[in-house]
Amino acid sequence: MTGRKVAIGIDESAFAEQAFDFYADNVKKEDDYVFLIHTPERYNVMDASATVLQEILDEIKVKVKKLEEKYKKKMAEKGVKSGKFITRQGDPGEAIVHVAERENCNLIITGSRGMGVFRRTILGSVSDYVVHHSPCPVLICKATEKDHK
Repeated sequence: MTGRKVAIGIDESAFAEQAFDFYADNVKKEDDYVFLIHTPERYNVMDASATVLQEILDEIKVKVKKLEEKYKKKMAEKGVKSGKFITRQGDPGEAIVHVAERENCNLIITGSRGMGVFRRTILGSVSDYVVHHSPCPVLICKATEKDHK
């Protein structure tokens, strides 16, 4: 691998897709290697029966596979020649930073949901975590006005 290593945080949101598209349309270089990093939604399964737990796990597998297929197709359509899809459990910000550190990434790209200060303070923000813990430069793609409607 001779080019840049780029980590992109993705999920099912329009914000993640907007960040990927911004990368592909404005930042991409021919020899980039892209790590698409996804952390599936977490469920509270403390009181779930084995049957319900299996149904949830099966649902997660289907969603992750569908997302992986979507982004593999987008990579091909946008001319992103090499990369891989990584699924990690846990906090999305921590997962993105961990993969970027492990893979010696040169750049992290993530979307922003455009939360207000109060919500970001209470709920936390993936992009905020990444900016403060990243081992490399971070590009945050802010949500556009049409994304808030």
